[in-house]
Amino acid sequence: MKKKIILLLVLFGIVFTTQSQEKNQKIDSLLISYSKIYRFNGTALVYRKGKVILEKGYGYQDINNNVPNTSSTIFQVGSITKQFTATVILKLVEDNKLTLQDRLTKYFPDYPRGNEITIAHLLSHTSGIYEYFRNPEYHITKSEKPLTKEERIALFKDKAMDFNPGTAFSYCNSGYELLGLIIEKITHKPYEQVVREMILKPLKMKNSGFDFIGLKSNLKAKPYTMYSKNKIIESIPWDSTATYSAGSMYSNAKDLYLWNEGLLKNKIIKKSTLENAYTPVLNDYGYAWWIETLYDKRVVSHGGNVDGFTSHFIRVPEDDICIVLLNNTYNHEIETIGNFILAILYNKPYKELNEIKIPNEDLKKYVGKYEVNSEYSILISCNNNQLVAQINGEPKFEIFAQNLESFFSKEEDLRMKFKSDNSTTYNKISIFRGLNTKRGVKVE
Repeated sequence: MKKKIILLLVLFGIVFTTQSQEKNQKIDSLLISYSKIYRFNGTALVYRKGKVILEKGYGYQDINNNVPNTSSTIFQVGSITKQFTATVILKLVEDNKLTLQDRLTKYFPDYPRGNEITIAHLLSHTSGIYEYFRNPEYHITKSEKPLTKEERIALFKDKAMDFNPGTAFSYCNSGYELLGLIIEKITHKPYEQVVREMILKPLKMKNSGFDFIGLKSNLKAKPYTMYSKNKIIESIPWDSTATYSAGSMYSNAKDLYLWNEGLLKNKIIKKSTLENAYTPVLNDYGYAWWIETLYDKRVVSHGGNVDGFTSHFIRVPEDDICIVLLNNTYNHEIETIGNFILAILYNKPYKELNEIKIPNEDLKKYVGKYEVNSEYSILISCNNNQLVAQINGEPKFEIFAQNLESFFSKEEDLRMKFKSDNSTTYNKISIFRGLNTKRGVKVE
């Protein structure tokens, strides 16, 4: 009997290993294909049922010097920081240092309408507080210079509320700024120190921290505003004070795997507390987690964007799955790539950036000059039955159709969307390039 059990276990192990290898190959092939068309330049880690089935770098940590990305490369992770801020807050709740129903006035007595805003509102982006990224004064700093706490609060404190607290959802970095300051008021320690003591040190996340500009490490990735066939533009990293407790962390795939393990084994907060964070409040958002259902499974995730870096962290707690995607270029497709990886793990169909062929006689509908403003225009022409785009006199590049309205470039992470007010021609265009979206109309 024992021999039969051992044999079954061996056979099960062989099957599981074979399946893991097949999924590894499919995921690797997917990421290579996206890397070739400038839509993935970073690191991926995929964990499933107790085993890391893929851990690999794609593209370059330093493009100009041909230094490749690896699973140890360190990236700024942007708003993934919010998970750590929320976890510290929830730990303080467990320790009876605060409650989710505490009013903002308890910590900031003179805050406008602070008696209506709770900790729970701040965590779930339902406070109605003005988003300081919308403030033109914020962008004057270029996010590259240190900002004091007083300067950051001044960017949003006296602005009109977007809505009454608890009545709507609006993603709000200002709210997470306040959560960081509340952590400091309760612990009497700097926010960064509290995160290190409560989370990073216990989980041995040795390559995670906050001051990316000051980090001295040969694992540090260079950020890029643009990485294309014809152009490479290096970004200036954002100062950690510019995004503070809303988005200032750096990390790597290995450390975020340890973060997943800490959540899985309830090393920092209780399972019941984490379940509370995974409960949607409004717009499928809980406490620093987006919650959705895919393949009848609850999927929780969060992404992050700062200039030159894009990140995505996905968990399927029920099936012990974690996906980490880190980019040192801006990436429009990173969530799509994450969902494709989930499709592979669940043996579901998925479509990559497949092009369709548009009849030659219809190509003329797109041709013309589109103007965004007096200084920005896009020329769409047709060459040998292939649409070609040129932006502001830059080198021309071919664009390929995903459908009749959506086109993409194979030379950089750029998409275009055409719209028409009639059936004979397209007369409007939207260009999605890096962090920017521009819209223009046909003038010729």
